[in-house]
Amino acid sequence: MPSIELSRLQGVSAPRALSESDRAQLDARAKPRADGAADRAATPGVAIEVGALVDAGQPPVDSDRVAEIRAALEDGSYPLVPARIADAMIAARVGFTLAGER
Repeated sequence: MPSIELSRLQGVSAPRALSESDRAQLDARAKPRADGAADRAATPGVAIEVGALVDAGQPPVDSDRVAEIRAALEDGSYPLVPARIADAMIAARVGFTLAGER
């Protein structure tokens, strides 16, 4: 991967050591509040908005289709094809890692 030269990026400065006042400010923000609520900003100038994208809720589920498949499994009429199951597991990378991956 090529390196990134920070001096060429606008709004990005080279890393620097935190001063004592910076550390104290960050420590104060990290302490839990008395009312149990978290601070809105973890670091100065960074706000975290909690919205619909963060809390997506329940995934869409077709309950009728689930009931249909469940009934077919129970009465033995649902076609189980081991090769298709294996292919789907491989595509989803379920239960294994390739050599060199971790």
